[in-house]
Amino acid sequence: MDPQSPAEWMALVEQHEKSARMLAGDRVAAGQAYFHVGVAAESATKAYIMASERLNSWPDRALRPELHTHDLRKLVKIAGIELRTKNPLGPSWKVVLDWDRNQAYDPNPMPRKVARSMIEAAFGLKGVVTWIRETLA
Repeated sequence: MDPQSPAEWMALVEQHEKSARMLAGDRVAAGQAYFHVGVAAESATKAYIMASERLNSWPDRALRPELHTHDLRKLVKIAGIELRTKNPLGPSWKVVLDWDRNQAYDPNPMPRKVARSMIEAAFGLKGVVTWIRETLA
């Protein structure tokens, strides 16, 4: 079941952020931290879409199939978030938009610094999730 409000999507963001931070320092689990950050960014973007489109609930797949994707680039475009080269969040968007959900199935270890840079790009002072939180507040 999908979250039915921006607040419910943001509650998922919080869960995935906590998981990512817990896993990022682990040499074996850093890849899973990276995965959780991506899911958090996806959830935050879906909260942004709900708020900006003033949706009362998350639309059924039959009504809005384009919203039922894990592709952050597509979701950002649907959200109408303009990515400009001189935007102070530009570097963070670049890092986060490179996320691929299928990375979760890569058995090779991910360097911890990669997971930590993803966390910073999402949740840091100039992080994309930080920006979405501030925008929705």
